[in-house]
Amino acid sequence: MTAAIEGERSYLAKFTESGKINLGEWDSGARAEDRSVKMAGMLDAFFDPAHKDHGAVQSFKEAYIEMTGDRRVTGRIDDMDRAKLRESAGFREALDSTSFADVLGDSMTRRMVADYRAPSVYDVWRQLATTTPVGDFRTQERTRFGGYGDLPAVAQSGSYDALTSPGDEKASYAVTKRGGTETVTLEMIKNDDVGSIRQIPVKLSRAAKRTLSKFVLDFIRSNPTIYDTKALFHADHGNLGSAALDATSWAAARLAMLKQTEAGSSDRLGIGPRNLWVPSDLEATAHDIFKRSTNNDATFIQSLMPAIIPVWYWTDASDWAASADFNDIPTIELGFLDGNQEPEMFVQDNPSVGSMFTNDKLTYKIRHIYGGNVLDYRGLYKAVVA
Repeated sequence: MTAAIEGERSYLAKFTESGKINLGEWDSGARAEDRSVKMAGMLDAFFDPAHKDHGAVQSFKEAYIEMTGDRRVTGRIDDMDRAKLRESAGFREALDSTSFADVLGDSMTRRMVADYRAPSVYDVWRQLATTTPVGDFRTQERTRFGGYGDLPAVAQSGSYDALTSPGDEKASYAVTKRGGTETVTLEMIKNDDVGSIRQIPVKLSRAAKRTLSKFVLDFIRSNPTIYDTKALFHADHGNLGSAALDATSWAAARLAMLKQTEAGSSDRLGIGPRNLWVPSDLEATAHDIFKRSTNNDATFIQSLMPAIIPVWYWTDASDWAASADFNDIPTIELGFLDGNQEPEMFVQDNPSVGSMFTNDKLTYKIRHIYGGNVLDYRGLYKAVVA
């Protein structure tokens, strides 16, 4: 009996911190929670064309009024229905001027992240770079040790001699912040500027993806100086050519990559290319190299069909490059702060600076933090065609 009473008391205590039942208080919280879910769904439907209720929410102005009670769209807290806004935001406690901004920011963030995760042309960098979490903004050092030469034979009762320890190659980088701010103004809400407001999270997402992809692919395009103080593609690295793309030059590139040697042991790696990187101008040429014409059996070159990856922003119509599978030779490392690969969005929540209530606008900040560098030139080849 005692156990049953204690169980019932514990159950009822969940409705209030004092342990006394107050259904009015509890019902108010339930209504706020239900309304906040409804309002969040309304904004999600406004931004997301795939949402089941998307067609039912066409006016951002109406959504704003429904959430805030500010029928004249003045942006002043005095013109808002505080009870309605509290419930829209899921709050039972005191309300400040940032609640609408927070709810709107959450929906914009969800739309931005969903668009960022959707496959696009900007995802091609994933065929080139490996990713890793980074814990802080300090310089990251990546040390790669070379290999050992062939093991020598040991005679009966003979001693084991010390092996020659391999050298190492050290690359470094630090993550940096990228981002900016965007605003939703009082005029945009008052004029119900649906098209512009809906495009904000989508455009921010695509800007972040494009910037990240170009950061990685620029290692090939710009040919930077790497850890050994030489250009990534250099005659001393054995990975620089000058011939226009055709079957002969592709065979030469493949052979050059197969002949790359392991640091320390100087043994050949024997790892050929997996990807062919070309500007849009060379996409058709690249496909034709590996296409059968009238021959019944594929030629040697045709049997080597790599993944042909056109890079949308490369403007040099003649240069091309090849890369090995990064599982065989990690060539470029991309580090994300705390492992967060997606951009973040923040609302400016200080009501005295840049808010709807002082400057007639809501300010949002997008932030994306990452960095990277070349770890090994041996898995890359480029032809710089005059």
